[in-house]
Amino acid sequence: MSKTILLADDSVTIRKVVELTFGDTDIRVESVGSGEEALERIRAVAPDLVLADVAMPAPSGYDICRHVKASDRPVPVLLLAGTFEPFDTDQARECGADGHVVKPFESGTLVQRVESLLYRATEPPEVEVEERAAEKDLDEALETLAGVTTKQGAAGSAGPSPAAEADAPADDPAVVEAVEAPPVEAGLRPAELDAIARAVVERLSTEVLREIAWEVVPDLAETIIRERIRQLESEVEG
Repeated sequence: MSKTILLADDSVTIRKVVELTFGDTDIRVESVGSGEEALERIRAVAPDLVLADVAMPAPSGYDICRHVKASDRPVPVLLLAGTFEPFDTDQARECGADGHVVKPFESGTLVQRVESLLYRATEPPEVEVEERAAEKDLDEALETLAGVTTKQGAAGSAGPSPAAEADAPADDPAVVEAVEAPPVEAGLRPAELDAIARAVVERLSTEVLREIAWEVVPDLAETIIRERIRQLESEVEG
């Protein structure tokens, strides 16, 4: 959904720069050259955000901000101040400004500040919604993993204890099965680990997988190596 910002600045250059900055976005810029014009245009434009220069002749950016915040549609107001112009922090706080940007500014910085205020005033950015959904999927996948691990761990605990194995005959089927069965971390069989891994991969986005890969892969590699070493040792001893 497109948004509209009202820019009030007596500098033709700044007005043109701001218009060009948002030219490739879905944010439309309505610009005026004085505080009086801004107050006249606010009701007609119904902006979603106001950019106002603090150094304009009265009404200044502070005055415009007071007017906006006292209206029946108190949208966000971002004040603009020149590098060598005085900026009154107390007055900005008193008029209810949502922040300020120092001129000259980087285009990307201005876009980021404006979008942040616009989304904060209406709805969260789409990327945040996607991240929360991915986090929810990850939590569900981990809960599934925890449930299977607990179940398998409980089943594995019912097997013969080391002491029982020592007392049992060498050809006891239970002992043979315990020796030959490949050790698996957390009581999970390879097929179950593979199924869980596939479920996690299907649920998570590529970006989330990339973020957790560097933490998960080393642990998995260490587990696989330990298992392979134990298998080789068993083969040598056999």
